[in-house]
Amino acid sequence: MFDPDAARLLDSGQPVPLEPQVLSLLKYLVENRDRIVSKDELIDEIWQGRVVSDAALNTRIRAVRRALGDDRAQQRFLRTYPKRGFQFVAETDCFDSDDKVDAPVMASRASALRRAWVWVGPAILILILGVLGAVWWLDESKITETSLPAKPSIAVLPFDNLSGDPDQEYFADAFTEDLITDLSRIRGAFVIARRTSFTFKGKAVDVKNVAADLGVRYVLEGSVRRSGDQVRINAQLINGQTRSHVWSNRYDRALTDVFSVQDNVTGQIAAVLKAELREAESRRQVPTASLAAWDYALRGNVLLFNPKSAKDFQDAKALLDMAVELDPGIASAWSGLAFIHYAASLHPIPGISAPNSKDLSLEAAQRAVSLDPKDAEGHWMIGVGYARNGQPARGLASCNTAMALNPNNDCAYLCGGLTNMALGNPAEALPHFRQSLRLNPRFRPSPKFTYMGLAYLHNGQDTEAITALNRAIADSPDDPTANFALASALALTGRVEEARAALETSMTLAYSDRTTIETLRARHSWMGPGFERVLEGLRLAGMPEQ
Repeated sequence: MFDPDAARLLDSGQPVPLEPQVLSLLKYLVENRDRIVSKDELIDEIWQGRVVSDAALNTRIRAVRRALGDDRAQQRFLRTYPKRGFQFVAETDCFDSDDKVDAPVMASRASALRRAWVWVGPAILILILGVLGAVWWLDESKITETSLPAKPSIAVLPFDNLSGDPDQEYFADAFTEDLITDLSRIRGAFVIARRTSFTFKGKAVDVKNVAADLGVRYVLEGSVRRSGDQVRINAQLINGQTRSHVWSNRYDRALTDVFSVQDNVTGQIAAVLKAELREAESRRQVPTASLAAWDYALRGNVLLFNPKSAKDFQDAKALLDMAVELDPGIASAWSGLAFIHYAASLHPIPGISAPNSKDLSLEAAQRAVSLDPKDAEGHWMIGVGYARNGQPARGLASCNTAMALNPNNDCAYLCGGLTNMALGNPAEALPHFRQSLRLNPRFRPSPKFTYMGLAYLHNGQDTEAITALNRAIADSPDDPTANFALASALALTGRVEEARAALETSMTLAYSDRTTIETLRARHSWMGPGFERVLEGLRLAGMPEQ
């Protein structure tokens, strides 16, 4: 059942957690179910004129289908018309707010309160997370109001055991404890300790009251269900001040080893939450003047999660420069600047790139670690900086430090992959890139696939390189490095005409129209001896030498 007025999807009367853009997409398709809606129209409606890739839209389409128990093969609810768009095709009924429907009818037809469309189809296979809107009975003692810390803050409520077996309660408790531990490794986050979190176990609570009581902005809740050799874990992140959903996801895993499942799933959630918490914080307006520097740092770093143009780097640098000017003691701001100068050393970024960009990157990363020696972000940037400056062995040691400080930091594994490539070991680099993707498939997927494609090229696996690079371009079509690498891989496999077309696209995307074999060698030869193979492919595709 879908209630368009409240923008809610319900399963047996309970809300199904979905991201706001997914709900907006579903609402628009249902309201326009009498026609095919084009991709351009959906992007204009859902993203309000922002420039996004087709991959972003396709991700939301898949989320709608998952929520409805549908898939691309069956298309019982949402049908794709190639090169035309999408249409909601399921049969619907409409009910008004004053319709009286008794309980048996509600159960059989899933009718709605207020005006809602109800479609006939298979049950939606999503567990309902948490208990929202319930009453939290407080004791008679007065609760001391706790001020919000000036950083992303979160409490994890004990995950519900939905297995139907009280003996499995330990599994849900152990998972919650591991998740709290993993979230605590996120530098710059304030996480409520396990013992406090478990005081809410078994209680129906209002997340707004929990957030106010504990002095946090976000509350994470969820459920665990074990059935035979399978485990299903649901999680949702809620803004405790507004009760609005920030992020939600479901994980289905084969259960062969309890602890490996816990490590796998908690690692993915922790990695995703690092991005989601920072994004949520960046959207929040902080009125306190003393927090201005922190806010600039948050906003600047968010732009670096998945930069798509030179302007993203320019805007991020302006924000991070303001942050360190107001407060030079913010380590995350220096880490962000290190990343910007690193990117500027790889390809020209107007107003940022300079002959000493790689040195500026290393210096900023070292400044970050001097301010916070346990900052994994700073350590992995030092690792990349050393590799970029021709010291990959020293860089690998810093990457290993970053992975030890935060085993769920996907960029630390990117660092390990890049330094291994620079050392001439592309086969050893590939597992690092794969681990980075396993830890965090939603956060910066494009660079991971790009580096994986380059590693395949270095290793002579050109077909695998094409697959990885196409994945990178699907997520970030304007990335010149991925497009250049794809042109090389196509040429090396004999697909010269396709390679020339890809090269033409790459040249238009590059921040400079003077890209040649010589300039690329100057910027990328630090990646190791295998980069000469990339240049060989580009030469076959028609790139000029000078």
